[in-house]
Order: sequence, then C-alpha cells, then structure tokens
Amino acid sequence: MTALADVVHALGLEATRLEPTRPGDEDSVRNGNWHLWTTNGEHRILRRYHLLRTEEDLTYETRVLDHLTARGWCVPAQIAGPIQYDERLWAATRFVPGQPHQDETAAQQSERGEVLARLHADLSDLELGSRPGFFQAADLDAMAEFQGWDRGVDLLRAQRPDLADRAAHAMDGAKELVREHDLLGLPQTIVHGDFASWNLHFDEGGRLAGVIDFDLCHLDSRVWELVIARVQPEMLAGYQRAAVEPLAEHELAAIEPLRVVFRVLMVMAELWNGRQAGRFDDDMIDRQLAEVRS
Repeated sequence: MTALADVVHALGLEATRLEPTRPGDEDSVRNGNWHLWTTNGEHRILRRYHLLRTEEDLTYETRVLDHLTARGWCVPAQIAGPIQYDERLWAATRFVPGQPHQDETAAQQSERGEVLARLHADLSDLELGSRPGFFQAADLDAMAEFQGWDRGVDLLRAQRPDLADRAAHAMDGAKELVREHDLLGLPQTIVHGDFASWNLHFDEGGRLAGVIDFDLCHLDSRVWELVIARVQPEMLAGYQRAAVEPLAEHELAAIEPLRVVFRVLMVMAELWNGRQAGRFDDDMIDRQLAEVRS
C-alpha cells in the first residue's frame, strides 16, 4: 500500500481509501486498477497501465477519451497524470458508475450494437492517424513481429510441439484469409478495441451509464470492432439499425475470416503472456486453436 500511496501523492492527490477493483492486479504485467477516494470525497480510479504502454501511445488514448467526454460520453478520462513510477505508467481517471449486464439477453445485445454505432459515429470525425505501437489486427506480419510470434512458437514447441504446429498452421491459414478477403483494405475508423459486454456499464434502471477500458483503441475496421465484441446476430442488427452508414456487403463478408484472425491473435497474446510469466497456458492456447476455422 505504501507504493500506491506514493503514486497517489505524486499525482497530486490525497487518498482516504484505496481498494483493488479485482484480485491479482498487484503483480500483473497487464493493466491494474484501484478504487481511489480522495479527501474531498471524489471517487476516482487509480490506473497502472500495461507493461507495453508508452507515454506516446497514451497520449492517443487520452485524446480519444477527451473527444468522447466533450460529446457527452461518460468514459474514464484522465484526471491526473500520467506519471512514471517503478518503471510503469500511472494515472488517475474518472470513475464510471454502474455495472455491466450479466448474461446479456438478445435485446441487450441489440442495444450494445446500437451503442457501438453511436460511438463510431462520434469518433468518425476524429483524425489521429495510427496509434504508436498499434497495427490493424489483420496486419499479421506486423503484429507477429511486434509481439515476437516466432520466438513464442519456438518456446512453445519445446514444451508442446503439437500446439506449436497447430499455431503455425493457424497463422498460415489466417494470412491466406487476409489476402483472399482483402482484410487490410477495409474502411478504417478509430475503434474502442474491446467493446465486450463487460466494458459497458448500466445504472439500476438499465440505462447506459458509461463505457470503460479504451486501452486498445486504435485505427482499424468497424468489422474488426464487431468481431472482438463477440458479435451475435442481434448485436449486428442493432448496429446496422443505428449506424449512420450501415456496413456494406463486403464488410459483412469479412466477419467470418476476421473471426479466424481474432483467434490467432488470442494465441499470440497467450504466447506473449507466457513468455513474461515463464510458462504457457496450454489449455487456453488449445481452446483458442479449437475455435479456428480456416
């Protein structure tokens, strides 16, 4: 707790209470979040950013959040920071109230699609270019080089050669789909990056309270956004109904091949995480590869 108190002080805040938002954040290379109550009664979030985050790419995220705040969205905009502490970046952000839906109904999936369409509309006039350190998801060569895919597969092969062979085969198949469906040629916009149900908060009356976790916002296709949002027919219908420009036929045709890309990228993330942790999660890699349909 002393280290957290030092961070809060360095951010120019005074805390009366700090509580983790979930267990396991203390030693993780991923994002860590703590509820922070200040001496003047404000509820904030103390955020420690992913090991890969840099001040340069956080500037991009900050501009996205500030833009949406100005458009009336309740999002975790930065209140103080970022600062460097113990070789990680930290900031205090706005607290977004409410809770995500548990076990989304079909109607709630449709609503999520509508909310995403509105979010895309409000981001459509924000021109930031590519986010430093980020690539289109379908740019598998760039993604693989950045996250050390070859090294990860080699290390996995020493532990589980069968999984390593399946991973290499899945990557080859995904690259072929990228070429066949021209996935790198899809129209681009700024995307949230993880518009899953758990990142939308609703109040007790079921009204949208806010959207959280823009850690992966970057320039990509709307179709990719839907794929990583675990799109179902109801969500897609809601999106198409609310979109200023509904997805065209060639964009809709990209959904299934991008599902394959998504699973390969999930394996890539597990290989990166395993290299940091010193062990691979075989079961998780196996589950992701089992979903690949090339």
